[in-house]
Amino acid sequence: MVENRDDLMSIVVLEAGASWPSWLTEYQRSAPNAVVIAQAESESPDIFGRRVLHRVEEAASLELQKVRVGVLVSRGFGDHPTLVMRDRLARALLRVMMESGRGELVLAGDGTDGDAARHQLFGLAGSLCEELGGTKVNVRVRFAHKSGVMRSVTPPALEIRPEPEMRNGNGAEPA
Repeated sequence: MVENRDDLMSIVVLEAGASWPSWLTEYQRSAPNAVVIAQAESESPDIFGRRVLHRVEEAASLELQKVRVGVLVSRGFGDHPTLVMRDRLARALLRVMMESGRGELVLAGDGTDGDAARHQLFGLAGSLCEELGGTKVNVRVRFAHKSGVMRSVTPPALEIRPEPEMRNGNGAEPA
């Protein structure tokens, strides 16, 4: 979690139909100046995305404020335009936080999402993390109803096999 100062800002983005996470107050305490942008039910992902990007740019231009927390709350499984919008918004939030030196982006679901929706959020988090090397910006995935610390999963050890011998097209060893 980030430090609590009066010059820190949080930006919360709510997709239409998304649930307000109960744990969100934890983040707002550490970055008390909040901007909340909610998508109207009738608003397309493209128009909503442009509106959010405009607000993020406005927040970035404030000299006395630093964006330290970004929260993107999804409504669940997203179609292609929604996934494109999420990616653009998450990257814009990360860029603003990286410019200020640190921050935390939280990708959130409501906990009742199916596996496909969860995989979408984890996939987005993974692609975002590839760009964060050497920064003090974190990406987290949280769910409204099932939040907390989960044990790490260790992948199974890979079996290393010797490389097969090289043979030409008729099965004989090359000359």
